[in-house]
Amino acid sequence: MMASETALKTRHDGKVQHVYDMNGLGDVPEGDTSCEVMSPRHTSGKSSSYGGALFGEKVIVGVIHKARGSGSKRHTHPNEQFNYVLQGTLQCDIGDQTIFCPAGHCVHIPAGVEHSCVATPEEDVIFFVAKDTRHGIAGPPVDGVEDGPRFLEGFGPDSSND
Repeated sequence: MMASETALKTRHDGKVQHVYDMNGLGDVPEGDTSCEVMSPRHTSGKSSSYGGALFGEKVIVGVIHKARGSGSKRHTHPNEQFNYVLQGTLQCDIGDQTIFCPAGHCVHIPAGVEHSCVATPEEDVIFFVAKDTRHGIAGPPVDGVEDGPRFLEGFGPDSSND
């Protein structure tokens, strides 16, 4: 058993929260938790991604929502990422490839590879994300500017499709 795990279990008579309602991360847990809880919010200024996450010592997991026709600008980060799509279809531009990842499928984004993921026009996307903690939940945009999400043609602040 790791030292931090031992210390965690001995606080408050061993009453540490280890099970989390991924749909209820907006409720701040009372007492000790086995990991850091991030309440639902926009994950960065370059994406429409909205959701909550759990930060462990080595792994981050979360449930993320992207409105149809919206997503992230091209970006990169040093941690690899897995997105398991629960609803909708993600259009992912990874390196020089464009792929589509429908519900029930998982897309792997290798560490350090430029990428962008958007929800296709048909419906919103909800996905479960897992990545290591080397960089956090979001990477910087390739152009260095966090000026809002990427929108497919016909979507966005000036469109009637939002």
